[in-house]
Amino acid sequence: MSAMKAVTVLMSVRVAEEGNLHGREIVKGTEDQVPAELFEGLKEAGYVEALGGKKTNALRDDGPTVAEYVAAGYAASAYPPKGFASRSTPEEIAAAITEAEDAAAKKKADEKAAKAAAKMRDAILADLMKLSDEDLAKVVEAEKIAVVDGDSKDVVLGKIADARMASQG
Repeated sequence: MSAMKAVTVLMSVRVAEEGNLHGREIVKGTEDQVPAELFEGLKEAGYVEALGGKKTNALRDDGPTVAEYVAAGYAASAYPPKGFASRSTPEEIAAAITEAEDAAAKKKADEKAAKAAAKMRDAILADLMKLSDEDLAKVVEAEKIAVVDGDSKDVVLGKIADARMASQG
């Protein structure tokens, strides 16, 4: 039989036990014994501390899952919150981080596309402003732009620029 070490349980966890295929659960807030060879790993993970040893701050096990954490507006990369143990699997955390990175990349691409579209519209407007009223009327007719009698020159230029941008996709 392997040597056992007396511990204070900081978070409930299932531990291996000689002769028991499924192990047994040690329960938070109790004093128990664990196999000595498992003690260091359990201690580093915040599950136990040596009985009578100096007190460490146990991680709380009632925190959010990574989905709840992200839904509350926090970054997935900062999960779990300080002082809390993870309630999500490493796969769930990795998926949430990947999703956040993908969303950030999409937002950046969308912003870049919007800037490019604004720049293109400004260039079209600059070219159209150089036209005389007669030439502008020909463009309106040729491109079949819907113009109302009360439209100002700026409104007509905007409609032409918008129609050209829409036709470019």
